[in-house]
Amino acid sequence: MKNTEIRNAFVNYFKKNGHTYVSSSSLIPENDPTLLFTNAGMNQFKNCFLGLEKRDYTKAVTSQKCVRAGGKHNDLDNVGFTARHHTFFEMLGNFSFGDYFKKDAIKFAWEFLTVELKIPKEKLYVTVFLDDDEAADIWHKQEGVPKNRIFRLGEKDNFWRMGDVGPCGPCSEIFYDHGPDFGKIADPFESIKAGEDRYVEIWNLVFMQYEETAPGKMTPLPKPSVDTGSGFERLTAAVQDCWNNYNTDLFQEIIIAGLTKAGSKLVYPDMIKWERANIKTLNSDAKLSEEQKLKFEELTAVRVLADHCRSTSFLLAAGATPSNEGRGYVLRRIMRRAIRYGRKISMDKSLLLPMSEALIGAMSDFYPELKDRKDHILSTIRDEEARFAQTLDNGTVIFQEEIKKLKTSNQKAISGETIFKLYDTYGFPVDLTALMAAELGFTVDEAGFEKVMQASKEKAKSSWKAKSLQADEKHVIEFGQTHSKNPTKFIGYDHLISKSKVLALSNGSKEVTSLKTGETGYVILDQTPFYAEGGGQAGDKGLLLSPSLEVQVYDCIKQGSVFLHQVEVANGEIKVNDSLNGHVESKERRQTASNHSATHLMHSALRLVLGTHVTQAGSLVDSSKTRFDFTHNKPVTADEIKKIEELVNAEISHAHTVQVENLSHKAAIDKGAMALFGEKYGDEVRVLTMGQPILEPSHKPFSIELCGGTHVHNTAEIRAFKVISESGVSAGIRRIEAITGDAVIELFMKNTDEVKQARLATGISSDKSIVEWIEAKKDEVKDLQKQIKKAQSGQINVDEIAKSAQTFAGDAKYVFADVALDDRDVLAQITDQLKNKIQKGIVIVMGSGEATHPVIISVSKDLTSQFQAGTLLKDFAQVLGGKGGGRPDFAQGAVPDRSKINEANKVVQTKLGIQ
Repeated sequence: MKNTEIRNAFVNYFKKNGHTYVSSSSLIPENDPTLLFTNAGMNQFKNCFLGLEKRDYTKAVTSQKCVRAGGKHNDLDNVGFTARHHTFFEMLGNFSFGDYFKKDAIKFAWEFLTVELKIPKEKLYVTVFLDDDEAADIWHKQEGVPKNRIFRLGEKDNFWRMGDVGPCGPCSEIFYDHGPDFGKIADPFESIKAGEDRYVEIWNLVFMQYEETAPGKMTPLPKPSVDTGSGFERLTAAVQDCWNNYNTDLFQEIIIAGLTKAGSKLVYPDMIKWERANIKTLNSDAKLSEEQKLKFEELTAVRVLADHCRSTSFLLAAGATPSNEGRGYVLRRIMRRAIRYGRKISMDKSLLLPMSEALIGAMSDFYPELKDRKDHILSTIRDEEARFAQTLDNGTVIFQEEIKKLKTSNQKAISGETIFKLYDTYGFPVDLTALMAAELGFTVDEAGFEKVMQASKEKAKSSWKAKSLQADEKHVIEFGQTHSKNPTKFIGYDHLISKSKVLALSNGSKEVTSLKTGETGYVILDQTPFYAEGGGQAGDKGLLLSPSLEVQVYDCIKQGSVFLHQVEVANGEIKVNDSLNGHVESKERRQTASNHSATHLMHSALRLVLGTHVTQAGSLVDSSKTRFDFTHNKPVTADEIKKIEELVNAEISHAHTVQVENLSHKAAIDKGAMALFGEKYGDEVRVLTMGQPILEPSHKPFSIELCGGTHVHNTAEIRAFKVISESGVSAGIRRIEAITGDAVIELFMKNTDEVKQARLATGISSDKSIVEWIEAKKDEVKDLQKQIKKAQSGQINVDEIAKSAQTFAGDAKYVFADVALDDRDVLAQITDQLKNKIQKGIVIVMGSGEATHPVIISVSKDLTSQFQAGTLLKDFAQVLGGKGGGRPDFAQGAVPDRSKINEANKVVQTKLGIQ
């Protein structure tokens, strides 16, 4: 049976037995911040098992996409080296929510394996929990499994818990026997306990029959449930009689396509035959020959690539983007690990890209998101490969230098400082450095790395300057916590003025009873109209007033449920228990609200124009602009920005009322509201809805987001929207800055005036294009510059300089020229002319500038194996206090000191053997 037939057979079997098919949930959990990635089939049914959610079915069947490559469940280091570990895998599962229990769960599993898939019963073994006599009896009496094939294991292996408390229960596992060649232990029970590759678990049946209210304290559930999981890759290996998952048709097609497109001489079926012939040696402790080591390394490399192209493609399709933190960093680790393994097969051709393309072709029928996102997936892989290639070679040099030092000093661990340098400067994930070290018999000092990393973070933190009041950060936190029993009532959604009472005061370093004219500090009120900084929106500014008092509010921040107003007393004295009026600066608030609402519209427009992989990665909204960071792996084009602006301005012009609702978190998600990973949401959330469905009534409105910020009441209040900049923040993260309202009108008026003045200054009529006129003038300037450079170059007598060439290394010639020019283009032309004159040799041209002086070195290609331009430049420039770099045949740099030119020239002559 082909893998697609096995998956379809599983789904159809359970549908035939009354189960509802539920499609795979996203690899990025939508409403479970406890998970980095979806890592089990039951994730999407978690609330059903907890009794928090009821659906219109009690039996379900799924094929769930899963990733285990970070956090508690991490198989990354084992991938490629074992027969059954993967970063991406599919979990086939059937579930009962208070419907059937052990008898039917066991019957379904056994019947599907032995009848539908025709797996021989003598190939299967079963484990049950130590005390689960009921399950053991069902296996023996109902299904006829001999008692000597039913093994009992303890809590570690055969008891499942959702957490410290909650649903739990015993489980029963089914193992497939791959045969005696794949294990060292003859006894099946002992081999299973040892985790050998001979006996592989292909199905796990979890019987949720208890509620654990405290550790060890369990009571029976009134409606027990069933959660099962069958690893699709392992099951396919059993059905296709493959001892290794990577030998199934799930992987072979991908591997063969990758090797073929990379032009590799490796033939995967032949590699499998070699492995089979040497399996006993590979599974033993015997020392491998050099040839065996090489073949095993090649086999491991192609399997790592085959696995990693799956997790890479599916994560990119789910909206993940390679970055340096969170999910994006896990993805980057996987991709860079694959790229590095690809180098073991081909130094100049990508294997990750063709393997990913083959995967998309093979799995799109069942997972159409792969085909829908194909262009994005492949372009992201290309970008990441290009980005890593720039640093991989240089980083490898640093790594090799460190290994040399360790060998010299007879040490075994790469230092934390070196690991951090490889991570921070060259983009090497820590586990990649660890892998490279292990291949050479070395280890890494991960604790040292963490120490250096923490020191770097602290240094970055200490360089940040507070934007307003100088205060003791620890005191401010404690000040807020001290008064947390009296949470501030926020009335600012509906009012910009409040009657408030002063509950507490601080001068920034200690709590006080009053603040006088000129003093700064923090004020806690019983209720406030001031929005506290949060969700990317800046805090409100304004005044606290009474007949004898004026206090300037510069910002408002939040500690837990307490609002801290950052203030300076302009006139009078503010005391604890004073009654006063709070006034939010209305224009600032209005402009901030306008920018914030526009941000929501822009977020939706970005997803419509660029794709649904776009998610918020950070934001800052204040009265002057909105700054929005988002996941996207390439610059946003001018045409795309224009489309985004048109979409947002269209929504503004439609003058839609902004709807605000307070809903349960689940109701908000069900409505289609966008929740952000890592954000903490309470039981009740505030939902902002803007715009009408963009295609048809059945579609969701233009924008629905969870947000606690302040917003306009109608989109027309935004007036206008304009993007003012687009840039890259880090790999995979772009930033857009935009303005709204008055700022757009001011920009429009300014640009209109400037265009008018430009026409007057240049004499360009209104029917002519200013841009075309400028481009024409730029071409004229370029032509003039070329003429100037040609004239400068012509002033130098190249023939005369070439006559001074000195002979070295047989018939090679060395020329040194000191030229009174600082234009590098002209100097490069002179260098080329001299090299053409001497044909074979080395040319150094020294220029003359103001603060620094340019140096160019060129080496003919037939000499680069003996003399590298970069090395010669380093030696030459060092004498003159400068530096530079380049290719083996061409390098350039700059030096501050010309006084030792002869000495520098002598250093090079000596190196060339010229007396």
